[in-house]
Amino acid sequence: MIKLNSKVMVFALITGLFSFVIACGGTTTETIVEKEIVEVVKEVPVEKEVIKEVEVEKVVVEEKEVVKEVEVVKKEIVEVEKIVVPPDYKPGHRGDVSREDTLIITGFGPGASEWTGFDNLNPYSAGGLGRVRGILNKTIYEYMYYYNHNTGEQIPWLATSYTTHDDAMGVDFTLRQGIKWSDGEDFSCDDVKYTVELLRDTPELVFASDMNEWVKSVTCVDDHNVTINLNKPNVRFFYFYFVENSEIHIQILPKHIWENEDPLEFTNWDSNKGYPVGTGPYVAVEASGQGQIFDRNDAWWAAETGFSHLPVPLRVAYIPPGSADTAVARNINNEFDVGSIMQPGVFLVAKKKNPNIQSWAVKGPSWGAADACVYTLGVNTNWGPMSDVNVRRAINRTVDRQQLVDLAYEGSTVTRGVPYSTYGGLKLYEDAQADIIAKYDPEKHDLDEAATHMAAAGYAKDGDGQWAKDGAKLEFDLHVPGWLKPMGPVLEKQLKDGGFAATFVLHDPDNGPMFDAVRTGKADMWVLVHCGSSNEPWGTLQHYHSKFSAPSQGEMNTYIWGNSHYKNPEYDAIIDQMDAIPGSSNDPAYMALADQALELFLSDVIEITLAEERHVVTFNTAHWKGFANENDPYVAPYSLWAAFILEVLNVTKAK
Repeated sequence: MIKLNSKVMVFALITGLFSFVIACGGTTTETIVEKEIVEVVKEVPVEKEVIKEVEVEKVVVEEKEVVKEVEVVKKEIVEVEKIVVPPDYKPGHRGDVSREDTLIITGFGPGASEWTGFDNLNPYSAGGLGRVRGILNKTIYEYMYYYNHNTGEQIPWLATSYTTHDDAMGVDFTLRQGIKWSDGEDFSCDDVKYTVELLRDTPELVFASDMNEWVKSVTCVDDHNVTINLNKPNVRFFYFYFVENSEIHIQILPKHIWENEDPLEFTNWDSNKGYPVGTGPYVAVEASGQGQIFDRNDAWWAAETGFSHLPVPLRVAYIPPGSADTAVARNINNEFDVGSIMQPGVFLVAKKKNPNIQSWAVKGPSWGAADACVYTLGVNTNWGPMSDVNVRRAINRTVDRQQLVDLAYEGSTVTRGVPYSTYGGLKLYEDAQADIIAKYDPEKHDLDEAATHMAAAGYAKDGDGQWAKDGAKLEFDLHVPGWLKPMGPVLEKQLKDGGFAATFVLHDPDNGPMFDAVRTGKADMWVLVHCGSSNEPWGTLQHYHSKFSAPSQGEMNTYIWGNSHYKNPEYDAIIDQMDAIPGSSNDPAYMALADQALELFLSDVIEITLAEERHVVTFNTAHWKGFANENDPYVAPYSLWAAFILEVLNVTKAK
């Protein structure tokens, strides 16, 4: 049960809550405000029993503090106001809502001056993932679980538990009691079965190929118990598709609405009909190029059942950010509460002008937040000069990661030598593998050792001080996409200083040719972001399996992260075994395999990890407070990810 935050309770009494809403049909539906007694129990340090009364803004609190031998408990009895909705209540447009009651979210990245396709809220038709990650996953749709990347905690939501079958050929899970759709209909296993099998059987829908690959059938044991039967074993199926919810979002659809529509053509938008129908705490009420507006549903199932409190914002507005300069200016002007990402230097200027602007870190220079991705120097391990492991080892020793971070990103991130994020869930594994990491010391910058490796590969420096073999210079292009441009010049100079005739080639704005060359094995070296592990090493290490490599040079590889084209039967066998074992730092069998895979990654220099990708996410606390940060890491601070709804539920008025 999600208990009512004491700050939320006090706020509700101080400010009061609305007395009416405008229903979908334009009629006024009155709500009832009742008093409710709430008891909050929490640990506090006390030395003796104290009974006192405290009057704070009309809130009468009786505190009784009791000393016990082991446990110290403080009980607060608080009278709060509770919204009681009448039987005929229908969520809909509230009419005028003040700025103080509106949470304004803008695009994660700057650029858009207006929303295109604003009147299409179909989460699964073409472009659906962008619509979901933009705003629908924080307002309309909820998920079986949420995931705190900072700690590795799995947070049950629409589901209360799940169990993977012993043979990994299926998963059983239980739906929470009392969930209702925004139109008042019950949420049940029928909706889950309908959604998953619709995706499985409709190739044009987002994630259809995934469901077709994995899902054999969905069985409803009863209204609240579900079994998904798989075509082949997958110990991570439920976690991957129903728990982590950052890149992949499987939102459940209301069968009673969608079974009467063409899922490819249905826009899922009609405010008069209450579309889209979801289970989330908000309903869509307006949509235009200037913004999409969502008003609070006071009959939200979680509040009705006591699972959660209603969110404090009466309205959520999703507004285009404009250009980078415009987005920053609007943030400085307190127009956004959840702003676009900023470059570190820009963030410092904005924060100086408006101290309400904050990011994940409370102090620099690394202001940004981890995102399960790392910056990498990719090398073609199968074709061309980088296919020689000694050349790859030399290049790794040539790169100065700290200088790269300082010059390219103003010291705003941290160097990395292993392909893991710094998320708390992964730290357990990295700590356990400390001896292997120390053995290879992947972040070491040492030009003398680099020269030793080049000599082993048969190279010597020519009269120009550049590496050559058999009279030919070792020349190659360093391909860099526009959004990673800051790293290009720095790496080019480091490589040239180390004797490598590297040429920085920028692909901006069209990076299509670069990706074609990289994925078909025709590029020697490139800079990219590699996203993978969020809670266990397998998440990234599996990407170097040969099944993801290009079958031959010139053919496209089968996975966007399989760009090293690494082919090693020993490594493949390790990953094949890891596929069948759930990740656990306490499982000796799993850790033995993870150690073997990491050792091959480091010794063979399959890919050169440079630094962690950290985005300077921005929040403005002029109107709302309670956003997650490094001191209160209750969720990762990415508005694109489904768990950001927990921030919407946590914020309270700043004044």
